[in-house]
Amino acid sequence: MINEAHGRSAVDHAPSAPAPGHRLRSGFDTPEAFAEHHRPDRSTSHALRRTYPGPTDQRLLRDIARPVHSGIAGAFANDWLRAAFVEALVSDERLPDVITTRHDLDLMFCGQSSQVIAHGFNERLHVFEALEEVVEHLEAKADDIRSGQAAPTTVWFATPGDDADVIHQTIEYWAGLDLIALFHGNWSHGPNRHPQPAHRPTLHAQLFTTQPVSESIALLQQSD
Repeated sequence: MINEAHGRSAVDHAPSAPAPGHRLRSGFDTPEAFAEHHRPDRSTSHALRRTYPGPTDQRLLRDIARPVHSGIAGAFANDWLRAAFVEALVSDERLPDVITTRHDLDLMFCGQSSQVIAHGFNERLHVFEALEEVVEHLEAKADDIRSGQAAPTTVWFATPGDDADVIHQTIEYWAGLDLIALFHGNWSHGPNRHPQPAHRPTLHAQLFTTQPVSESIALLQQSD
């Protein structure tokens, strides 16, 4: 085949074998030995892939959601929050209570909150119409815990917006109790995380596996 740019055949460009006893500048006797030495280590690539957990193997609420209240911001915030929501109801061995509003559930599941609410999750999922109802529920639950009633970890998903101060007061009301509060967007009263999916990490602590809304709903349905 002729190289149109230079008018020379491909054979002209083929590397010639070294003369007997001659070593390549790289220190290898033949091109084949050089290529074999520089062949990618497939075991390494497989090992890297194994470090990225599947959707139900993640531990976002234990390993990333610290301290216990944090803003989740950036382009992948919604994906991370949805993954954390599924983790809380499907694979977290603490069997936490999960609290949010229908509005926030619609944000996480792209308008398909009704498909999530349809499953009771053994009364562990509490979805309210308004933030005021969430605050009242959380304050009453904190009072019950302080009076001696046992309760599991509580995971709260919310969007602060103009209600950041009200939300912060509720968190302070839970001081010393087991509450994880995760917020969609920047959180003015605490740290903020900018998670990245596993195929484009920036920091190891930010790794997580994304999953489509349909797969998230399917996981929830299977676990109920």
